[in-house]
Amino acid sequence: MRKALFIRAALVVALCFAVLCTACSTAWVSTLDSILAVAAPALTNILQIVAVANGRAVNGNLEAKINTDAAAIKTLAADFARTSSESAPGICQQLQAAVGTYQADQQLVLQLAQVSDSNTQTKITLLTDLVTSTVSAITAIVPSCQNATASGSMKVAPLYSVSTFAAHYNSILTSKTGNAAVDAITPRLKLKRHSKFVQVVTFGRLQ
Repeated sequence: MRKALFIRAALVVALCFAVLCTACSTAWVSTLDSILAVAAPALTNILQIVAVANGRAVNGNLEAKINTDAAAIKTLAADFARTSSESAPGICQQLQAAVGTYQADQQLVLQLAQVSDSNTQTKITLLTDLVTSTVSAITAIVPSCQNATASGSMKVAPLYSVSTFAAHYNSILTSKTGNAAVDAITPRLKLKRHSKFVQVVTFGRLQ
């Protein structure tokens, strides 16, 4: 009887430890998804502002590429977090490469983010500086591929306030430039500060 109770207790402890390990090892994936959920739209918004300010069509190819590359990071991160130890190093390298591709997308936007209106250019510069900081947040979360193991090397996600980022971004975004076309579109490009779940349960009061 005592032996059976001991075995049962041991199994319970082992199960609890496994659950805790899984939670720790996958927390960074959720944080990464939250960052990309605002970072990618924040980047594509800049393309729209540049297009309006210059009286041209938005660069649809680059906009689509940014969204595709951000989605690839999310997929690879999820794959890495649940993969076997044998496959982890290979998937980790793909994940690192995807982050590098996304960073290159940001550089392309910076190259295109030139307008003649000085007030709009100041807005764009402030927005791009803010969006560029999200790469540091992403690289801080993505595990190192050295000695990569299953479940993302037990990566602990650092604190990052998506809500604070969105609030700061929206403040810069909606500041007036005097350019009627730009000032008309920017309020429609505001980032959501809360998850879709929070928006639904608050009936849209929290965005």
